[in-house]
Amino acid sequence: MAHPLVEGRNLRKSYGLQVVLDDLSFLITEKQKIALIGRNGAGKSTLLKILMGDEQADGGTAMFYPLARVGVVQQHEILPLDESTLIYLENKSEKPEWVVRKQASLFGLKADHLEKPPGHLSGGYQMRVKLVAMLLNEPNLLFLDEPVNYLDLQTLLFLERFLQSYNGAFVLAAHDRTFLQNTCTHTYEIERGKLASYKGTIQEYFAYKENQLELQMSANKKLARDIAHQQEFVDRFRYKATMATRAQSKIKHIEKLRSKISHINSALATTRISIPSPSFVAGTAVRAQHLSIGYGEVVVADRIEFELQRGQKAVIAGENGRGKSTLLKTLAGRIEPLTGTVKWWHKADIGYYDQKTETSLIPGETVIRYLTRMAPSNASGERILMMAGNFLFRNDDLDKPTSVLSGGERARLCLAGVLLHEHNVLLLDEPTNHLDVETTEALAMALKQYEGTVLVISHSRTFVDTLVDTVFEIRNGTLRKFLGSYQDYVDDLADLTESSLEERDVLQEQAGLSSEVRAEMHTRIKEHQRSQDRLDKQLKELDREKSSILAYFFENPTDYSPVKSQRLDELTQELSQLEKRWLHDQEQIDGLRLKLEQNSSS
Repeated sequence: MAHPLVEGRNLRKSYGLQVVLDDLSFLITEKQKIALIGRNGAGKSTLLKILMGDEQADGGTAMFYPLARVGVVQQHEILPLDESTLIYLENKSEKPEWVVRKQASLFGLKADHLEKPPGHLSGGYQMRVKLVAMLLNEPNLLFLDEPVNYLDLQTLLFLERFLQSYNGAFVLAAHDRTFLQNTCTHTYEIERGKLASYKGTIQEYFAYKENQLELQMSANKKLARDIAHQQEFVDRFRYKATMATRAQSKIKHIEKLRSKISHINSALATTRISIPSPSFVAGTAVRAQHLSIGYGEVVVADRIEFELQRGQKAVIAGENGRGKSTLLKTLAGRIEPLTGTVKWWHKADIGYYDQKTETSLIPGETVIRYLTRMAPSNASGERILMMAGNFLFRNDDLDKPTSVLSGGERARLCLAGVLLHEHNVLLLDEPTNHLDVETTEALAMALKQYEGTVLVISHSRTFVDTLVDTVFEIRNGTLRKFLGSYQDYVDDLADLTESSLEERDVLQEQAGLSSEVRAEMHTRIKEHQRSQDRLDKQLKELDREKSSILAYFFENPTDYSPVKSQRLDELTQELSQLEKRWLHDQEQIDGLRLKLEQNSSS
């Protein structure tokens, strides 16, 4: 039987009159991989904050069992600028260098990343550092609140692969249905303050939930027919003396039948996103030539040549920090190109959604005042209210201060503000961050039906796969068109993740080295990797033996054993030698990869 790790008993939490968690009870055991789902504002983040100790419940308790070792990604932690990533991870985890390097390599952190201060790395690599820092402490219970909001697709695939093979338990809240489906084996849903749990994937849970609803409705209809039939008898005979006794019996039977009717909540309001479509005229929407982008003298990407047709739906993919947002800002006219030109269709009306659009919110401003401020001057009150309703802001929600909205609610509000304008071009930078699964998929369908041009940055696979027909990727300092579908791109990237990110780049793009030399260098990399695998096994065996001897001395402090003492010294020396050999292999791997990369860029 799996050991318990954490138990929630009758947890309650309210914000003013809004009950978020209403008497929640659950037990999380070893190796459970839980998808935590629910609407924006349903209480997912609140529950995780209570479990992480960041918030206090109004009632009930969250009890951790002795075996639980909790791991949390400190998403808002500011990483240091004055020490290397390697030193930071060693200090944070108190683990030796070879262990740190091994864990870091699982998330694609190479030697040059480990040499730089973590605060100087791109956002995606900073998140990889935080994940590695958490995992080096060997937790067996992870709390992950929307981790995909901060990850590029490459890092997400690293995390997905890790979670699939992770031997511990975790609770994962995320808006990407694909990510949840690929990593989780249990499902928790918070709805109307209550928690439903299901042993199965998110897709299996939704199928089960729909089937249970159909069964309940069918059973209720049958009971209603039976009640109507019994009531007909009562109405006909209840006042006849000869039938009064039977009529009273029928009345009691009707009450029993009514008690069996299942209470079915009215369906929650669904997001109905409607985007006005402009009249479609075929032709080029935008053309970039000889484009170089960046800030001041810092060139982020150059040699950019691309064209987007009117009505086309495209995604800009690539690692964080490579220039995706910079390119979108340049196309939107928010920053000037360093060199080259961006030419839009003369009737282009551009709507731009920044992933940091929440900075447009004013403290104390209500939902309806925000939408009124963001709406075009000729927008009617009816149109503003309709757009608010499309994004689930109705009745009392309209008077809520924006400061009390959840992350998903704020994202919905800012999207509504952009879509109040009848644009024929939409440039959207991470529009699905913080959105729940349903809103994410509703937005994808609305954008798909919209006849205007859409260029989006997003790492939500379900969203992008539903929407786009064209994939652009920023890699090696420039933009290229990917020859295939988005699913092809993801599959390609997943293969790259499995075999090593750097090797695939080299195989695709290097030209200077002969194929024989490249093959030889890759063979040597594989040989060093296999050597590391063998050393890992030896290190584990010797470390186990060393721990056994240390445990013996701890339990028998007065028992001096020359044989055990000598063996302990031998083990210490052997472990040191093996660690040096492991590090030597890693140095060789890093050196070979660096040569391949240098040749690729030359």
